[in-house]
Formats: sequence, C-alpha cells, structure tokens
Amino acid sequence: MKKREPGSTVDALASSHADILKNLQDKSKEELIALFVKHLKEEHHAKDENVRELFEKDELLLPSAIFVNDKLSALETIVKFLKENRGKSLHEIAKALNRDDRSIWTTYHNSAKKLKAPLSTTPSSFFVPAGIFAERKLSVLETLTRHLKEQLGLSLHEIAVALRRDDRTIWTVYDRAKKKLGGAV
Repeated sequence: MKKREPGSTVDALASSHADILKNLQDKSKEELIALFVKHLKEEHHAKDENVRELFEKDELLLPSAIFVNDKLSALETIVKFLKENRGKSLHEIAKALNRDDRSIWTTYHNSAKKLKAPLSTTPSSFFVPAGIFAERKLSVLETLTRHLKEQLGLSLHEIAVALRRDDRTIWTVYDRAKKKLGGAV
C-alpha cells in the first residue's frame, strides 16, 4: 500500500474542511441562520415566503436522500427516519403526519422488518417539511412530487433523478395529483 505524502491533496481538503467547521463554530446562532438562508436562496432558489415558513413553524425537515431506497414505501421511509434518526415517538409522528397512532405503529414495524439498518443520512440536495404530509387528499408520493415541483421548482425529470424513480412514474404521479385536486396544481 502506498503511503500518503504530507501536504497531499487529501491533507489539504481535510485541513480546508477543518477550517470551515472551526469558522462555523465561531459563529453566533443568528450568523448561522443568515448563512443557511443565503444558501437556501442561492443554491436551492428558495423563495422568501418558503424560507419564512420554515422558521415560523417548528418544522420537522426530511432530507431528500432518505427517499432513495427501493425497500420501503414513502410513508415507511418517513416514519422510520423520524423514529430512528430524529428520535420522535410514534405518537409525535402520528400527530405530525395527521395519521392514527395505530397505523403509524404498523407502518414503523413493517419498515423495521423490511430494512433493519437505520436510513442513511448522506448529504441531501434539498429538505422537505414533514408537515406537508398531514394533508391527506394526496398519497405520500403525490404530495412529495407536488411539493418538489411547485415549491422548489424542480422539473419532473429532476424529481425522478433525485428520488431514483422512472421519469414516467413521476409524470404519472404528478398528473394524478393534478386530477385529484381538480387541475388546481
């Protein structure tokens, strides 16, 4: 095995990341929030009203990376993430998602049987507020697709890539959501 030379690119990157983390640790809460808002606007094209909504609500945010699995349904993914990664009780999850406690219990236990390991929290390109799933007119995937299309301005192809789904599936899901809402989408 080849030994790494001091001063290599890897060392430079590690040093750079350490400097960034040190710089963030020195910031006040207000400065960190300002940096976060700036990042949301510049990198994710977030609108002022969407950013404001995030801070007005005590919202549970779901990273997009959790939806990239082929073993769990979208609802199972959300419940498993909130229970295991965020430490929420099943009752808190049921309340946040406007679901019956028993159905959340069943959903969680089904997800735990299907996928033993916790969901990966790899870096995500966007976050979705859990509260959007409280409205029950649409399925979870329809709600997610609609939110990504309308609130974050992603194209249907970008949504398909982000969720690792077929473009036709996402188009169908979005079209079904529009029809359910009477074309109001």
